[in-house]
Amino acid sequence: MTREKKFAKSYAHELMSVSLLDFESAKDLRRAGTKRVENIFLLAQQSLEKALKAVLCWHERPIPFIHDIGILVTLVSAIEPPPFGYTLNELTEFAAIRRYQEGSEEFTSEEIDEILTRVEEGVEWCRVLVSAELP
Repeated sequence: MTREKKFAKSYAHELMSVSLLDFESAKDLRRAGTKRVENIFLLAQQSLEKALKAVLCWHERPIPFIHDIGILVTLVSAIEPPPFGYTLNELTEFAAIRRYQEGSEEFTSEEIDEILTRVEEGVEWCRVLVSAELP
């Protein structure tokens, strides 16, 4: 059974703030030309995970202690279905097993940028739902 907990509604703003900072860190790594793409995707995954959890918190729903984007999308869909659907669930593996691997799969520059663009759009969608007054 997955643990979950309800948090004060105001915690949603803190989650969104950390989500935005995680995404900025992912973009910084991208600009730095890191050799370990897994770290970029881990930070992107963490950003989206926290943004989705912020939506749950804002709507006073319990937050599960998980990293699975697919499950979080399912829970958020009960509030409002995200425009990106389950397409970003592929990032879940970077919060689990792939963060311990050295990169057996190669990604093109275009693929990395595409994933970051989709995550940024997803995080922004969550930010609007949370009505966070953040930069």
